[in-house]
Amino acid sequence: MDFDRRRVAFRVAVAVAIAAVLVFGVGWGRVVRNLRDADLAVYALAPVGAALALLAGGEGTRAALGFPVWSVRGALARRAFYAAAIVRNFLPAGNVGGGGFVAYAVSRHGDVSVSEAVAGVTGWEFVMMVASAVVGGVGVLGVAAAGRDPGGLFELFAAFAVLLGAVAAVGVVVEAYRTPVAVLVARVASAVDPALSRVAPGYDAPFDPERVREGLDEFFAALRRLAADRRRFAVVLAAAHAAWLCWTVPLVVSFLALDVAVSAPAVLVAVTVSGFARAVPLPAGVGPVDVALGGVLAALTPHSLGELASALVLYRSSMVLVQVMAGGLSLWTLDVAATDGFAD
Repeated sequence: MDFDRRRVAFRVAVAVAIAAVLVFGVGWGRVVRNLRDADLAVYALAPVGAALALLAGGEGTRAALGFPVWSVRGALARRAFYAAAIVRNFLPAGNVGGGGFVAYAVSRHGDVSVSEAVAGVTGWEFVMMVASAVVGGVGVLGVAAAGRDPGGLFELFAAFAVLLGAVAAVGVVVEAYRTPVAVLVARVASAVDPALSRVAPGYDAPFDPERVREGLDEFFAALRRLAADRRRFAVVLAAAHAAWLCWTVPLVVSFLALDVAVSAPAVLVAVTVSGFARAVPLPAGVGPVDVALGGVLAALTPHSLGELASALVLYRSSMVLVQVMAGGLSLWTLDVAATDGFAD
């Protein structure tokens, strides 16, 4: 535990140091003056956009899991998604583990199996990646149409599309060879059981290949149900695109609060590209995300570094504020929600 605390403290220190370098590197005086003169009435719309993004993500997760809109399980799915904002922002490698947290929280409901929960979350995460490629690709086309050189952005999103295709291909292969995969998973689970038993008391490793095969069958059956239900799949697809678009609203509003016009296509590209930077395990992505956002905007817009830094401070503060408030409240009440109302 002491080691974990030191590691988290080190990452927090690194994030603060990077943030300080970013601010002081562009001139803290200009940033402070810009923030002081910002239009707070306009800036108040930034948290609204962040909240709408969370609401869209929660609804998309609920639909991907196939839970009724007005049900205990539906409310649990939304609450788990909101709570995952804390995991994604403040825990090491949280952006990777956020989906796992949602699956775990939802599977604690008595009527939801682990395979069903994992399948729903996997479907949602994949659709979110597709939506990011679509939104970012539209932004790149908009930048090119405006006469600006998008640089290597075409190649970046093309490579991302190839990656999505590779992920889908892996899923097809796993489905076709479930029995060998089940044997491999059972062997790996048996090998790592001593370590997992220490950090997760009560962990029940699936040593039996037949048991793993049943889980895989249920997993792929849940994905097929999602793909076959056109109405539900359309809701998931719409929610994913709505979430990405709503994430751009706080950034646009932050520029407007500074009385600075910003290119909408550039914002679309910057927000989606910054999603890649969240793979770096720093709290709230402080540093890598800001560099990605600022770098893309600096390359695609004529704004000064002082204006960019000021807008990013407003943007990031609005995002973190909403995520901490909604995520913290949801995390506080998640245990009650997961164990209440099994009969819905």
